[in-house]
Amino acid sequence: MPLPKKVSSSSKLNAKDRVYQQLRAWIITGTLAPQEKISDQAIAALFGVSRTPVREALQLLATQEFVEMIPRSATRVTAVATDQISAIYRPLAALQGLAAELAATKITATELERLTALNQRYEQAQQQNQPQAVLVADNDFHNFILQVAANQYVSEFSQLVNAHAQRIENFYLDQLNVQQPDAVREHNEIIMAIAADDAVAAREQMERNWLRSLRMLEACVKNES
Repeated sequence: MPLPKKVSSSSKLNAKDRVYQQLRAWIITGTLAPQEKISDQAIAALFGVSRTPVREALQLLATQEFVEMIPRSATRVTAVATDQISAIYRPLAALQGLAAELAATKITATELERLTALNQRYEQAQQQNQPQAVLVADNDFHNFILQVAANQYVSEFSQLVNAHAQRIENFYLDQLNVQQPDAVREHNEIIMAIAADDAVAAREQMERNWLRSLRMLEACVKNES
């Protein structure tokens, strides 16, 4: 298992959460490849922790379908759910749409400026032809809207489903067009709807943005067949 040689430590997280968050990030980005075996002993040594928090982290990842734990056999990274794109993106569009609707009723002027700046960073990453930075900036934009919406359940469910969406996008990163002016325009329309306190338009524009991503990824799958 080609694990990185070192990991950053954080005193703000307990051992299980630190291992969980790092492993999930590696799975999403492909650092840990699909079907790759995971050694809890190797991970424990890397993080400088006992095997107990590692196993707890792996159990949580298993419930979220990022790994599969085969009794008395092995723990493996799950396959990327390329056959579940619609099942992932349609509920994600609805959740993110609800977040935008809620944000439209709560956002402050300072938060609106921050949201605009995040979209500008997203556009700059596209212009600089940096695919990974594009994904990160896009995710930061949507996560900030979740933060403004301030609904624990919408945020938790959305972030879990979005983690699987990010994994799919990383899997097809080489096939995706980095230059996506339509996405920047859709983000601007979301911002304008939120700024105008138009909750219905904010939800509709957000859903449209995610469903466009769905169509792009479905085209990637079709091109493979």
